[in-house]
Amino acid sequence: MKKLASVFLIIICLNTTINCKKEAVNSSPKSSIKNEDVVSAASNGGIATQAVAGGTRFGISVSNVVGMDKITVANKLGVKYVRLGIPLVDFTGKYQSADMYLNNGFKILLNLIYNDPSEGPVPFPTDMVKYRRLLSKVLDKYKPEIAIIENEPTNKHFHSGPIEDYIKMLGVAINICKARGIKVADGCIHIKYVDQIMRGEKLDEFGQEVAKLIAAYKTLDLDYVNVHTKGEGDSYTVGLIKSVADYLRKKTGKPVISNEFSIHTDSPDLVRSMVQGWKDGGYVYAIAYSGNDSSRALPFNDGTVLTNIGKAYRDAIK
Repeated sequence: MKKLASVFLIIICLNTTINCKKEAVNSSPKSSIKNEDVVSAASNGGIATQAVAGGTRFGISVSNVVGMDKITVANKLGVKYVRLGIPLVDFTGKYQSADMYLNNGFKILLNLIYNDPSEGPVPFPTDMVKYRRLLSKVLDKYKPEIAIIENEPTNKHFHSGPIEDYIKMLGVAINICKARGIKVADGCIHIKYVDQIMRGEKLDEFGQEVAKLIAAYKTLDLDYVNVHTKGEGDSYTVGLIKSVADYLRKKTGKPVISNEFSIHTDSPDLVRSMVQGWKDGGYVYAIAYSGNDSSRALPFNDGTVLTNIGKAYRDAIK
């Protein structure tokens, strides 16, 4: 297998993409809101304005330790949800990290990446027969908490090719996941671009692609719409995290999650602010990234010892 770790170093640095393949797009316009995720939904055109039953489910993606040390860190943080990624083209029938987490009682939000982009961006797949076979092989072995299809599809460091190829691929992936009773989310859209759309600003290439994705997600049978963001400065606009969630629920009719947010300032207040934002926004899941790499995302741990921001995260998510 190629160096998967490097993928997630790039992921945090750029907060933008991942890939999969094409075929017939599932165009069912119905919302995929599930009872266990929703306490209430407005009858305003079927738009979900849900509160999360039991609160936001927080988790961690630990990049700076290996093996059972990842389990130790996750346990110290008090989480039971983790993020993991598998490149489909490299899957040989089992994945040690997935087995380790599952055997220790964790639930996995699984990024299903067509091909590892650590050596450069890879095109969205267009051979849907091959894609269906590769994705099915992984999902026949593992049933994740959520299947996340690709990572940051608008990130040009990860992907090449038109965003329409990603949308077609996502439709195929949704059909495969639904046939197995597996919940599914997109590879992410970035909060900064959603904010620009909400403000009516002139959009660059990335913003235009995000707008296309939001429009597509309204018709695709996704269970969740996924966002990424990073926190900088001494605080993060809690209201922005919430307003983005409200906007996406209104535009797509789907619940929202974040399978990646990172901290770029050594500020416990920033951690607490962002955690509050996910709670206030009614996000079903929020997964923090514990970095220590070229992305400048700060770690929640030093070895198996929690850092100050790690302790703040542990306490804030209780």
